[in-house]
Amino acid sequence: MNSIKVVKIVEANEHPKANKLKVCKVTDGKETFQVVCGAANVRLNMHTIYASVGSTLPSGTNIQKADLRGVESYGMLCSAKDLSVSQEGGIIDLPETIALATAFEKIPTDLLSSTPWHLFREVDGLWENTNSGEIKVVRTGDEFKPSKDYKLLSKTYFQNNQYYYRHYN
Repeated sequence: MNSIKVVKIVEANEHPKANKLKVCKVTDGKETFQVVCGAANVRLNMHTIYASVGSTLPSGTNIQKADLRGVESYGMLCSAKDLSVSQEGGIIDLPETIALATAFEKIPTDLLSSTPWHLFREVDGLWENTNSGEIKVVRTGDEFKPSKDYKLLSKTYFQNNQYYYRHYN
């Protein structure tokens, strides 16, 4: 059974025998699972991606029940790197608007990031016409419906008096 889906972290406690690990309880809205996680960005009430025991990651890794320093872990909280989406570490931080138990495959790729872009204010996007090489800056709120000839290169965000840039392949 391949079950990689959206969950909410309902508990995130210190591991009794490891400073850098958290013992988390996650729910898909119906069931609750215990997972030991070492990601620095794990937090209570976060929506993220969970691979259950028996799942196979895109890399071919099979998820098994594990004992991590005396605490059982029934699955894995996933990063974009784990899911072969990007090289970004840290578990994926999804907007709360994504329903619990939504299959990983149904989530738009631009949301699969450990940076909570959904909390930032989007300023603009940089688009390239793949035929002509023309670059177009589209400010948030501008009317622009890219055709298949356009590729998103980057987006600019603003948060806490600082600009952030997100680049796409």
